[in-house]
Amino acid sequence: MNGPSEPLLGCCSFSAARSRPIVFLSILVTWTSWYQSRKLAELTHHLGLQTGLVFQVDRCQRIAPGKYVLENVRVSDPDTRQHVVTVRLIDYFHGSDRVSMWLHQPEFQSAGLGHAWTMLHDRLISRPAQTVLPIRIDATDVSILSRAGSMPPMDVSATITPEGESVRLIARAENSARKIGPRIRVELFRDRDREVPATELVLSTDGTALPCSALAEYAPAIEHLGPTAEFSGVIACRQTAHGWSYDLGSSSLTKLSLNDLTDHLPHRVIGQAELHFRRCVIHPGESVNLNGTLKSTKPANLRIKTPLLTAMRDHLAMAVDERELVPNPNGIECELALDFDIRDETMTLTGIGDNVVLYSRGRPIAAPPAQRIDAARITAMLAPPSRWMAAWNSVLLPSSPAAASDGLPSAAFRNVRNLDGDASIRQR
Repeated sequence: MNGPSEPLLGCCSFSAARSRPIVFLSILVTWTSWYQSRKLAELTHHLGLQTGLVFQVDRCQRIAPGKYVLENVRVSDPDTRQHVVTVRLIDYFHGSDRVSMWLHQPEFQSAGLGHAWTMLHDRLISRPAQTVLPIRIDATDVSILSRAGSMPPMDVSATITPEGESVRLIARAENSARKIGPRIRVELFRDRDREVPATELVLSTDGTALPCSALAEYAPAIEHLGPTAEFSGVIACRQTAHGWSYDLGSSSLTKLSLNDLTDHLPHRVIGQAELHFRRCVIHPGESVNLNGTLKSTKPANLRIKTPLLTAMRDHLAMAVDERELVPNPNGIECELALDFDIRDETMTLTGIGDNVVLYSRGRPIAAPPAQRIDAARITAMLAPPSRWMAAWNSVLLPSSPAAASDGLPSAAFRNVRNLDGDASIRQR
């Protein structure tokens, strides 16, 4: 267009002349620092009311109707001042039919991820008024920082779409430039059609390995897996009337540090292992159903002390090679391989190959009983139980009964031989 015609300009000349001083004055006012500070204070106050967190923004600039740029955004907990996330730049647009955000270099603190989840789930997804319009979120160079180990930078794209009374979030995260490192897919569905609204969340590593250490400060129990532990597979979480349930399906934990895992227990084990689930369904405080394999990782072998082997014999009724019970300050170098089946308060252990769970120098040194083992006997083996063990028991042993004074499971083995063909394990 070349501009309005002369008649139109003539008709509007008088009103335009009168409005010019007002427009000019408005521009001058919006350029003043006190006006910018006032609007910035209003914005951060509004965000604080909406999220329950403290927002600090160095600068907010309105560059078009409904479009803003926020610089150096910092979010923290109002009570503890714990840092949640820092974002270098946010491009925000709110239109009549959509909302979009572009976050540049967000840095999440692992310890603050709980607040980030509350901000997403409780303050956004669970509030119908906040999800009337579709929301598109893109983020570049997203990182999670932790003392134990950090997540490598990833690019994230997410959509939040209303579906009637419900809402669905679909997100993908990966290093799109280098095409290496972990890949994550997340689908979150908030079902508001039920009498009591509930959330379903599915997280998949998309065939890659996710470093557990990045979440160590968010969930302290993860720190006991060690700094090198990695998770791969799918986690499905479902909100119920009693809390959350978890289904890890056929997921795996590799590079587990048994040093860290047993550091707070009376019997420490040195070495690495890998854990593969065939089934893993947990309803904390209610029921547990786990089935899988635990193996030590080669070429490094495990090292255990004689008291642990003795405790396995006395409390778990394992058959052990009595020759290994001689005190040894250097410990026993061995390999671990077992299948496990945990159902609520009982567990079955099965050795891989001749029903043997521990080998040392090519010779079997421990084999489990054929009967199911009471959870209380496992706790007794690890006595005195620590706070760390009590925390795990609250999840894995929902209603652990007191250890019975009789009925100790007995071990039964067939054809357990050493490499020379002689009997190796002696039943006590």
